[in-house]
Amino acid sequence: MVAVKPAEAESFLRRLPKTVEVLLFYGPDAGLVDERCRAALASAVPDPGDPFQLVRIMGDQLSANPERLLEEASAIGLFGPRKAIWVQALDKAVDRSVKLLLEGPPFDNLVVVQAGDLGKQSALRISCERSSRAAALACYAGGERENAALVDEMLAQSGLTIEAGARRDLVAALGPDRRQSRSEIEKLVLYKLGEKNVTSEDVATVMVDANAVAMNAVIDAAFGGDYAALDRELSRAFAERLGADPILGAAIRHVFSLAEARSKIDAGLSAAEAAKEMYLFWKREAAVARQLTKWSSAALHGALGDLQSAVRRIRRSPLAAESVARMAFWRIARHARSPAQR
Repeated sequence: MVAVKPAEAESFLRRLPKTVEVLLFYGPDAGLVDERCRAALASAVPDPGDPFQLVRIMGDQLSANPERLLEEASAIGLFGPRKAIWVQALDKAVDRSVKLLLEGPPFDNLVVVQAGDLGKQSALRISCERSSRAAALACYAGGERENAALVDEMLAQSGLTIEAGARRDLVAALGPDRRQSRSEIEKLVLYKLGEKNVTSEDVATVMVDANAVAMNAVIDAAFGGDYAALDRELSRAFAERLGADPILGAAIRHVFSLAEARSKIDAGLSAAEAAKEMYLFWKREAAVARQLTKWSSAALHGALGDLQSAVRRIRRSPLAAESVARMAFWRIARHARSPAQR
């Protein structure tokens, strides 16, 4: 089975060929990987909550015993014609187990492998892409079209309609992480419980301000060198299920904005004047102006490298996302407090 193109993933899963015994989901969008795994498992067995129908195997269990996957996939279900096996291999190599499975005899059960962001040379990915009994589906961060489809789907399921302008605002407010986008739409649905129509005012109240304020609070605390605020705002953002990836992405964009403003300061503008030209929400202007006095162009280049490195680490090991992001922001805060940055 060739690799399934991202744009064709949903239609492929709705009409999953009977010859497919192994589904590999991988990619940088951990939320979408998880969502598609759960959807595939729910369509494979009547009750995914029943341990006799759905067997969960962690990657480290297969590292210790590669043959276990073959044994589970070949076993006959006790209470039905089919069971499913969910292999959660986000940070463990399970390519040997999958290779043994695909080289063995056919089986009736469905194996779903949940992996991280695999490169083209990944042995696991190559095995699944080359086997006629497997399919590999990449899960990339959602763009405007994917977020718009998710909005329409979730609001329709909740019996809600949405004004055209509100829909545009809502889609624009959603980030690239599928899990986070779904969580934010769920907040809006709960806010409109018992009502029928979503307005732009509803979106501004529940969505836009919450996401922007949370990310900006983390960023301003880090680049301002405020340890206490940074710890508080990061904990609050993660508690609200705001993913590490979108916060780091916003921080990277902030670095580029600061660098552009810093070049204007070097050309003669004051920090306050440069901050005004960044077209910030007015309440942030003073904080960002102070940041511009703390950060040189060279220091901003170093901060950019730290943030990009954190993004790459998260894509390799999504389970460590929050701790990786914390370390990156703490390094930035430490640099901001250093006189050498001025």
